[in-house]
Amino acid sequence: MKRPILVTGILAITLLGAAAGYYTGDHTEPAPTAAGEAVPLGGVAPSEPTVPVKTPVPNDLAALETGLSYERHLFTVRPAGQQPVQISIKTPDRWRLTKDPDAPAEVKFLDPRNERAVRVEAVEPTETTTDSRKKLVVGLRQSQAPENDLRILSQTDEQVEDDEGRLRAVSTLVYTYIPNKTRRYVIVRWVATGEDDRTTVEMSITGLPQDAKGLDEVLHQATRTVRETN
Repeated sequence: MKRPILVTGILAITLLGAAAGYYTGDHTEPAPTAAGEAVPLGGVAPSEPTVPVKTPVPNDLAALETGLSYERHLFTVRPAGQQPVQISIKTPDRWRLTKDPDAPAEVKFLDPRNERAVRVEAVEPTETTTDSRKKLVVGLRQSQAPENDLRILSQTDEQVEDDEGRLRAVSTLVYTYIPNKTRRYVIVRWVATGEDDRTTVEMSITGLPQDAKGLDEVLHQATRTVRETN
């Protein structure tokens, strides 16, 4: 029996400020005062200064259009500790495929302006789509510094049809944040393409807030068409 694997599609994760992940930056609270340490009477324990929330710099790029043309891509990724996996997926025409030799389990599809992309990664599935979603939410809240203004917009669990009419369990997380100067819009979707609800596909779609409708369309096409072919 062919062992299912996870396929991850992330749109422009590099645009999130992280070359191979969902988020960047660790926010750590000040270390507590050690027990027994003398503190002057009436003294106030020092605290880190509050960093103001970033003010995003507007990006006036026209919104990603809907009604795009799509083409199917076939490529091979090499998850750590597993056999190479051949993946098929549809992405918008003229979005170029790129590979990072330091990340053999993934590929990315970048739009002509390098503002949006799809990142596809294969890993062994170990969690349900719902658990995968919940895990990322926790990770985002723990790792994102307050000044990045992380905003969780929606979380859903549902079923959708693939392009052959079969139902797939999916979980979706939508959020925005400010990794550098511009606010980014991110959709992450976990898809179970096997016989159960374990994540075998994860797609993250990233662009600008005004791209929301166009990115939803890209997500829909990718969700319906992604599959393992070997």
